[in-house]
Amino acid sequence: MKSLLLLALALLTSFLASCSTQSCWSGGIPLRDIEERARTQAYIDFGDTSNAKVYLGLAHPEAKTATYNRQVEKGGWIEIEDFKFFDEPLDIPRDHIEKVLALYGEPDSHQAWGPKERCAGFHPDYAIVWSSGGTRRVLQLCYGCHEWKFFGPGGMLLTDISEKAYFGPLTRKWLKKAKE
Repeated sequence: MKSLLLLALALLTSFLASCSTQSCWSGGIPLRDIEERARTQAYIDFGDTSNAKVYLGLAHPEAKTATYNRQVEKGGWIEIEDFKFFDEPLDIPRDHIEKVLALYGEPDSHQAWGPKERCAGFHPDYAIVWSSGGTRRVLQLCYGCHEWKFFGPGGMLLTDISEKAYFGPLTRKWLKKAKE
């Protein structure tokens, strides 16, 4: 009995440790019909993405307060849809940017947004910014919450990034998780 209890405790500890490395994302809920229509329209709203640039977000203001405050005090940042990013765009290969944007267009790259229990809150690691038809578009990616938020002519759309999209080339190849 004692060994069974220890095994259960070890499994629980292992599970909680894996949750912390995958942060607070739960995932797994397919988009409902209305969300899928909104996602399809958002992708149509991308328009011409040829001038897209990628910006790296500052540290999380709640999870890494001291680092964030130092970055803000130092300067060299811009604000994009209420979040601060370093003002110099990253040198990301054009084909990687296009692949990330195309991934957003794939229905199985999205899941219904769900509240996060152990998150310090949405804070984008990256923003992809471009202009089409004189209107700015922004796609923010939060790797901690596994969410992407698109701002375009039709408004804002927030969905979870599916496991397949997140753990595939998105974070391993095209826009790698930033090392701290």
